[in-house]
Amino acid sequence: MWPGVTRFSLVCLRFDDYHQDVDNETWVDVLSRYDERGLRGVVAVCPKYEGERLSADVVEFLHDLRENGWELAQHGYEHEDVGEGRGGPLYDDRSEFAGLDYDEQDRRIGAGRDILESHGIEPTTFIPPWHEYDRTTARALADNGFDCINEGRWPVPRTVEGITLVPTHVPAITPYMVGAGVVTMVSHPQLEDYPMKNADAVAGYEDRIRTPSEVVDWWRNRSTTGRLVDAAEPLYSLYSH
Repeated sequence: MWPGVTRFSLVCLRFDDYHQDVDNETWVDVLSRYDERGLRGVVAVCPKYEGERLSADVVEFLHDLRENGWELAQHGYEHEDVGEGRGGPLYDDRSEFAGLDYDEQDRRIGAGRDILESHGIEPTTFIPPWHEYDRTTARALADNGFDCINEGRWPVPRTVEGITLVPTHVPAITPYMVGAGVVTMVSHPQLEDYPMKNADAVAGYEDRIRTPSEVVDWWRNRSTTGRLVDAAEPLYSLYSH
């Protein structure tokens, strides 16, 4: 039996791939049930999906969630596979950003942010499609006003190129196996037969729920471990994921 969430955990509940053509009825139903349980999460919003820009008719619900303490994050730009992921058994070979030069990554990040800002969304957290990014992504994000990537495969956050990585989980280890540290439980409401499983996983530990931006604030401003780890960035600078 794995320990799952414990009082030594901080947990981000993440909901990926909210976009213009999403099954809005399903999303409203699922996220409303989380909200009614007093749970808060981060919604990964695609600014432009398969050529369709986000429009006002699917954004109103997001603003309602934000008023209840949820976070709205930028999820790439067009969610298209134009980069080069790490691949192999532990990672994805698809990416929208990794492997592209700075100018192209900066263009995509800025264009996506412009769309979100046109709807009153000013994200500070970025979520790369297929979990893949590189140090160039971090530099471009910092230059576009972001301070967090909700990704990374360490048991604790760390700051690279001015961007704090709020981890998902260590490679080959699911959040359910980890009894301590920071983890992100990722859900795709429109694809899952039982989208409330992560709500069940944190039952009894609702006070351990944080949004990525809240983790960044704690890590940078109130965590002794955070100050020590981030001071050692030159030692781990060659491994940014």
